[in-house]
Amino acid sequence: MEKKIGSQTVRSLVENEDISAISLESLTALVVQERGIQNSLPDGVCQIDPRNGDRIVYVSQRAARPHDNQPEAQDEVLPERPCPICNGTTTGVVDIAALSTGHTFINKNLFPVVYPFANLSQDDTEIHGLHFLQWTSSFHARDFHNMPAADCVVVMQRLAALEQTLREKGEGAVLITKNYGYLVGGSLFHGHQQIVLSNQTPRRFLDNGRFQQIHNESFAAFLLRENPPELLVKDYGTAVLLVPYFMRRPYDMMLLMKNSSRRYLHELDEREITAVAQAWQDGIRLMRLVMPRIGRELAYNVITNNGLGAGLYFEFLPYTQEIGGYEQLGFYACQAEPKQVAQQLREEVQLFQKR
Repeated sequence: MEKKIGSQTVRSLVENEDISAISLESLTALVVQERGIQNSLPDGVCQIDPRNGDRIVYVSQRAARPHDNQPEAQDEVLPERPCPICNGTTTGVVDIAALSTGHTFINKNLFPVVYPFANLSQDDTEIHGLHFLQWTSSFHARDFHNMPAADCVVVMQRLAALEQTLREKGEGAVLITKNYGYLVGGSLFHGHQQIVLSNQTPRRFLDNGRFQQIHNESFAAFLLRENPPELLVKDYGTAVLLVPYFMRRPYDMMLLMKNSSRRYLHELDEREITAVAQAWQDGIRLMRLVMPRIGRELAYNVITNNGLGAGLYFEFLPYTQEIGGYEQLGFYACQAEPKQVAQQLREEVQLFQKR
């Protein structure tokens, strides 16, 4: 029997049905009222590397997070471990939507990296905010790569709705990421996305803003024009999936919106949000296909670049090569060439349509 969290269990956790129908103030109150989080609060301290502006947040309690995907010893076969989500031992649900089978839902992160200690501010040494998880499906083994395309669109629409609520006051940065595999920070196999509202702006966002100031255009607009056509993986009409000409690691990909005036997910129209959902599905399928072939453990990140200067783009970052000393200095030695990688990915994504 396929592992999942039952519908009745999910419903028993629901505190709010529709994230778009709740104010940011009320949503914050639900987080503060969550008793379980009180035992795992972040330290609330942030430091900034003066060399490049990197934000370092101190979150001691996250070391106690439950894991169901980490071997106890090297080369050990992963044992079957209980999933806290499927068991319903989690926090209150703030958004839920039906899929063709089961549900997608959003809840409060039990081990947050940020917490609403105070109002969102730009204090350099304190960090405040909200941290949520979107569970792609109530079924444990279902995620973007193996769900119906229409279900993926629903998931993306709910993610956009949460982003819009978090942007209600136009303050703070909204961070949207997907981590799969313990090598890249994923603690649970149950497919999910992480969403953070923070008073601290990550360096990548600041870099995007500086890029627009210097070049008088968003990074997405620049790359759409400058990236060689032979590095295109797939055109979705309103968006394109491509290998950037400056690929740092084998099989890195980017998804760019053609309308570079878009800055947030919730600004996308129906055609655009559908394109993003389709591209996430293809991008994740490609990473899951390629990594075992090259002898790599399946681990990847998907990160969202939104806000000023980005033009809204997404990065698909499979852990195909370790970070070495040179890379720590900003000198990347990539063990593949972009043109060959793009050709391979283009051929694979074309096969998806025939299966």
